[in-house]
Amino acid sequence: MARTRPINAYKHERIDLEAQIIEAITRIGPRNVSEISRVTKAPVETIRYKIKKQFKNLGFRINAEPNYKKMGLTLFWAKISFAPQHLATAPQILNALNEIGYLVYYGKVVPHGYYSALFAIPDGRGDEYKGFLKYTQDTGVVQDFALVESLHTQHHSMNPRYFNFQTGKWEIDWKKVAMEKVKGDDDNQSKTDTAVDGLDLLLVKELQIDALQHVVAIARRLKIHPKTLEYHYRAHVEGLNLIPRYIVRWINDLDKSPPHSLVVTRLTLDGMSRDDSLRMRQTTNKIPFLWSEDNLRDGTYVAWLMIPLEETTTTFDFIHTSLPDLGTRMNVGFIKHWDTAMYNVPHHMFSKGWSFDVEEMKVRFKKVIAELARKEAGKAQR
Repeated sequence: MARTRPINAYKHERIDLEAQIIEAITRIGPRNVSEISRVTKAPVETIRYKIKKQFKNLGFRINAEPNYKKMGLTLFWAKISFAPQHLATAPQILNALNEIGYLVYYGKVVPHGYYSALFAIPDGRGDEYKGFLKYTQDTGVVQDFALVESLHTQHHSMNPRYFNFQTGKWEIDWKKVAMEKVKGDDDNQSKTDTAVDGLDLLLVKELQIDALQHVVAIARRLKIHPKTLEYHYRAHVEGLNLIPRYIVRWINDLDKSPPHSLVVTRLTLDGMSRDDSLRMRQTTNKIPFLWSEDNLRDGTYVAWLMIPLEETTTTFDFIHTSLPDLGTRMNVGFIKHWDTAMYNVPHHMFSKGWSFDVEEMKVRFKKVIAELARKEAGKAQR
């Protein structure tokens, strides 16, 4: 962390204050403004303005990252290729998989054409879920798929030292990036025998929607007694570490900004040895806009990067320079970010435990496909 300076000096070196605020958010969370003020020695109103206004206007978002393992869920990444006749309705089909089948993210990978999808599946049901995806293939909707468990997931905040908060632009010295020290793994994702309930999941879902919400405000809006929800927040969400940390990410107002302002990138390396994995992580973890990374059971490493357009070439050159021998084994895909969706923790699948009935999922999936076919037929007749 940069050395704290008197507040009247920040007008000359505002980057120091913003960097301190972002680092404090990842440790403390975004709602404890008084503690962030104490740590950074900046006025409470200044902190509140930067978190609620300035960061948002500059394209930063604060994400509450749930600990799926402590909720009894296991993450699986899938590659899903749809049959040609279902490509037009693929987003609607994937949206249905969130409703009926634990999908928490999807994005179309170009130029390859498949969808990268993340599922948070109840522990021990991975093989059964693979059977369900096989059913979608047998029906002719999905052309091909692969489903692999993520053994380790690591989420990352942006590195604020390479962002100029006065100009709103990245200013990256890649020589300094190469000298960065890589932090150790976040050990908050370890699996435990934690027992969660519906109110815990509701709180996590709400904080995913807006990490700045206060529990009392959530309780009032949802018409739940504030003391009840506050207890669940303190004893379970905080006490059981269901949200281990908050992540500050730069997305440059992805929904509104021109599609050429940033490149959402999926970088993979298959069949890695332990040494390859270590070297790969030592490199990607230095990149200021690394989003997240996964080590999959089949030995695949996956990194997600939100690269500013002007830094695309320099980013890949940095990776190649750092790992020249691994370049030919890397696979790069770009996410079509207007054909992507992120969902909250699948709280709607929980009722005194996670609901999981493959036969019911098949029935509901069949109804979804039939309804989409009827709608498409209606459009063709107009």
